[in-house]
Amino acid sequence: MWTEQVFRPSYIAKERTMGTPDIDMIAKSGYQGTMDLPMALYYEQVLEEYPDCKFILTVRESSEIWFKSWDTLLKSITQPARYARNILPFMNRFGLYFRWLSAVVNTDDSYFTTGWPLPDQQKAPSIASYEAHNARVREVIPSKQLLEYSVKEGWEPLCNFLEIEDCPTVPFPKSNSARSVQVQSVSAMLLPLVIVLFVLFYGVAMFVKKTTGKTVLGWANMKCVQLQHSLMGSPPPVRKAFKSA
Repeated sequence: MWTEQVFRPSYIAKERTMGTPDIDMIAKSGYQGTMDLPMALYYEQVLEEYPDCKFILTVRESSEIWFKSWDTLLKSITQPARYARNILPFMNRFGLYFRWLSAVVNTDDSYFTTGWPLPDQQKAPSIASYEAHNARVREVIPSKQLLEYSVKEGWEPLCNFLEIEDCPTVPFPKSNSARSVQVQSVSAMLLPLVIVLFVLFYGVAMFVKKTTGKTVLGWANMKCVQLQHSLMGSPPPVRKAFKSA
C-alpha cells in the first residue's frame, strides 16, 4: 500500500506528497492499533475516519536529543539498504521509503534526486518538522484522547490511558537503542542474502554431483591437484585398481 500509493508517486513526481493511504485496509486486516512511521504522520486522517480512537504522542527530553536519535536511526538503516538494493530487488522499496521520509522530515525534495548515499539529515529543518508535528497533534487531537508519553514513565501511564487493568509488572523493555537498530538493520539485509547464497550453492552442488559424480569439495580438490601438476609440468597421478588374488 505505502509504496504504490505514497512513496513511488512522490519519487516519480520528485516532490513530497502525503497521498491518501487506505487506512481502512489496516483495520479490516484485524489490527486495532498502529505505531511509528509512516502512520504517525497520518493522525488527522485516522481521527477523521475513527473519531473515537486514542492517540499516544511520544516525546523526548528535548528536540536536540530527538534529532540525535533520528540522525543515528537514518544513518543506521539507509547504509544497509544502499548496498542491499543492488543484490535484493525488494530492498528498492525501502530506498523509496527512506527518500520520501527524509524529504518529508527535512522539507527538502532534493532527497528524491540525489544519488546514494543519501545526504545527512539536516538539523534545523528536521527539528522544525518535529516541533511542528507535536504542536499540530496537540492542536488537533482532543485532550481526552491524547496521551503525551515518555518511555521513561514506564507502564503505568499507558495502562491507565488504555484502560488496561492487568498492567505488566516486568521492567519496561528497552530494545530500540542505537546499537540494536544497527544490528537489526544489518541482520535484515544479511538474512535474505544468506538464503539466496545457500540456494545457489545447493543448486551448484547438485549440478556438480550429477555431472561428475563428486561432491563440490571432491571436485574442487581434484581440480586443485590437476592445477598443481599442470604448473609443475607433470601429469597427475593415475590411480590403479588392484584385484585381490
